[in-house]
Amino acid sequence: MRDTNIKIVTDWTLPTLLEKLEKGEIKIPRFQRDYTWERPKVVLLLNSIYLQYPIGTFFLWIAPEKYKNFIHTTEDLQIPQNNTDGNTQFILDGQQRILSLYMAMKGLNNNSGNYAQICFNPAAETFRVPRRKNEKYAFPAWKIFDEPAFNEIAEKLKSDSKRIYDSWINIREILMNYPVSVVKTLNYELDEVVEIFERINQGGKRLTSFDLVHATTWSTDFDLKEKIEEVNSIQKIEKAGGLTEKVFTHALALNAFDDCRSSYQLKLNPELAKNLWHKTQNAISRAIDLLHDMRITTGLGAYQIHIIILQYYFFRTDHTSMPEDARKKVEKWFWDARFSKRFSKSTYTTIKDDAQWIIALAGE
Repeated sequence: MRDTNIKIVTDWTLPTLLEKLEKGEIKIPRFQRDYTWERPKVVLLLNSIYLQYPIGTFFLWIAPEKYKNFIHTTEDLQIPQNNTDGNTQFILDGQQRILSLYMAMKGLNNNSGNYAQICFNPAAETFRVPRRKNEKYAFPAWKIFDEPAFNEIAEKLKSDSKRIYDSWINIREILMNYPVSVVKTLNYELDEVVEIFERINQGGKRLTSFDLVHATTWSTDFDLKEKIEEVNSIQKIEKAGGLTEKVFTHALALNAFDDCRSSYQLKLNPELAKNLWHKTQNAISRAIDLLHDMRITTGLGAYQIHIIILQYYFFRTDHTSMPEDARKKVEKWFWDARFSKRFSKSTYTTIKDDAQWIIALAGE
């Protein structure tokens, strides 16, 4: 019998979810983007909860202990980054929603705005950012979760208006008891989780494979995105239409592990990528020079996979050019692959096989 890979959690409420995030029991994985929601979108989410609309499922990845350092830093959100023994719960889908609620209920302030200014108005029965600083009955949303602050406001409203008082009491009951839908994914490795994430992610711009590799290789002294932009600004490459990010991520993984499948791309780390970069960049440059010698000087976009394979030859051999006999065989391979649409399917396996074949030419 196969292990169960999905667990549906039915007994979590909104406070349960936020408390686990606040205590560091739920963490943000490194491949997630930074928090991006602005206040109007957060207000809309809070009003959806107030109206008791569903706000979507939160997907958690129960990651093996070896991934405990795979954490996206969130210092401005005041979320603990402590490592825990055993499995780690990462938020796989729903990051923007959970962080929005956390920001509003903690009254935090970051580059996206001051979330302490989001208020609930029990007279108007709505969440909003008041246009006037002295708007009557505009109470900061964070006070709903702060019991002493909530009770202080409730006492003042008792002698004011029963409807407004009841509305204030009601909003806390709704938020404290609001059920959240949580699905946990179990027994998955990182490359499998990446595929799951790309399939279920619904909000905003979809993450690409490059976003994930960029996150896993980033450090204060190495930024893959910046490095790629520098290469594409080189005249001979820019004039030929530039190279896609895939060329660089595939080339780095192929050069590091002799395999460029997604799982190997995600094994790249900051130190490894930094150490391989200069030699990989030179190998790519020599592959492009070879294409130029073959009279291919424009439209590099049509030959991205060929470049990944050709650069592997120069990376592994340290040759600055290819011997004439090997070059003739490579040219035949190139045009055969081009016209037979060799890379239309089973791309990763084909890249690996062809790269190994080209390396073998050096030993002839």
